[in-house]
Amino acid sequence: EHARNYLDANMKSLKLLFSHKPKGHDIQAGLTWKHEIIKENSREWEMRDSAGYSIPHTGNRLDLIYNLKSSNRISSDRLELFGQDTWRFTNRHGIFSLNYGARLSYWSWNKEWLFSPRVSLGIIPSFNEDFTFRIATGLYYQAPFYKELRDTVTTGVSTKVHLNRDIKSQRSFQVVLGGDYKFKLMNRPFKFTTEVYYKALNNLIPYNVDNVKIVYYGGNIASGYTTGIDFKIFVEGTDSWISFSLMKAQQKVDGKSFPQATDQRYNLNFFFSDFFPGTTRWKMTLKASIADGLPFGPPHTGLERMVFRAPAYKRVDIGMSYRLLDNEDGRNQKKFIRYLRNVWLGVDCFNLFDISNVSSYYW
Repeated sequence: EHARNYLDANMKSLKLLFSHKPKGHDIQAGLTWKHEIIKENSREWEMRDSAGYSIPHTGNRLDLIYNLKSSNRISSDRLELFGQDTWRFTNRHGIFSLNYGARLSYWSWNKEWLFSPRVSLGIIPSFNEDFTFRIATGLYYQAPFYKELRDTVTTGVSTKVHLNRDIKSQRSFQVVLGGDYKFKLMNRPFKFTTEVYYKALNNLIPYNVDNVKIVYYGGNIASGYTTGIDFKIFVEGTDSWISFSLMKAQQKVDGKSFPQATDQRYNLNFFFSDFFPGTTRWKMTLKASIADGLPFGPPHTGLERMVFRAPAYKRVDIGMSYRLLDNEDGRNQKKFIRYLRNVWLGVDCFNLFDISNVSSYYW
């Protein structure tokens, strides 16, 4: 395998922000201008040898199984304008926090205007202030960057890269429902939080993962959805928690359904942090993770070949730390020390059980 790829990106941005806080409101607005100049010059080829023959074998000439040539340059401007307000009010039903706003953007590359409204509401009910309920919805866009623009055209084994000026931003209409509940257990304060979400996805730009390289299709050829639920329990005051998530991410191309490359069906995380008895100087942390493997397929193929799935990711870390200085109350006003609040010295052991995880596959 041979690759000699150059990518130069020159980015400039200018941002103007505005904020105002009248009674019960928190108003924010902003204007952003970005200028991008990106240049690419790539050469790739791959030769496969089998028992002294180059594959594919024709008998009269040397053919490579894969080669790519790309030489492109783009210069574009992006303009973004946003405004939002957080309105907090109270009545006999409880405490309310309403956040609403919108974002307007323009990209000179594809002459695309986007309008993205969103709104969320949080409620602490008067019948029990240990509960918090949340609902949020909105229309969100993910504007493509250079790699998403690269539309590859293969003739035989030769691949050339063209930039797609008709590319559109990927769109997601999202609905999120969530809630918190505070309670005590064994004389300790806990908080249980959960969220369920659904995202309807359009104008998707699918991609394949080849070893550690992401190759986009270069066009808005897919639609899909992502749905899931998250659970989390906090031990307040100690920064300890356990979380469990379920998710399904599907996409449809030419009437056929495939898992998205981010389709991680389950995820379990545990983090424990606490001081040693009788002291606030010695602290121990323990972290454990297990997560479903991601889908993948052979290199230089399409989504229809992405039928394999990596094994689950598993890892345990442990750490110990000692507080050299505790000046959170600011009482120590000695020279230099008065500018510090906390100083910690710590040591961590990553992947405690030496578990071998898979990051990618080489064919």
